[in-house]
Amino acid sequence: QLDDDEVHIDILDTAGQEDYAAIRDNYFRSGEGFLCVFSVSEMESFDAIHEFREQILRVKNDDKVPFILVANKFDLDQNQHRVSMDKAQELANSWNVPLYQTSAKTNFNVQQVFGIYIHSFII
Repeated sequence: QLDDDEVHIDILDTAGQEDYAAIRDNYFRSGEGFLCVFSVSEMESFDAIHEFREQILRVKNDDKVPFILVANKFDLDQNQHRVSMDKAQELANSWNVPLYQTSAKTNFNVQQVFGIYIHSFII
């Protein structure tokens, strides 16, 4: 429940696993908005979100699909970051989407991002 509204969302967290490739298109097709989450400690996850976004745009056949870019694991020491916030912000700007920083471990900004997602794309 968010504010006075009951909301239901589906979350497909593939963590880049190819096992989910068969069902991914179905989720992409029915999705109303997408959180593209990458780990600040893994450049591979940052690189992978490009492919996910392209797949979503292809399946939706629409270049105006709403996205939110999320930099996760923000609780890690700066020396463990492999993706700079400048690079992430540059990508967010090129996609014309907002960028948020979160930590699933400490719950930093997690509820806020889901709240923003729901208010922006669902309600």
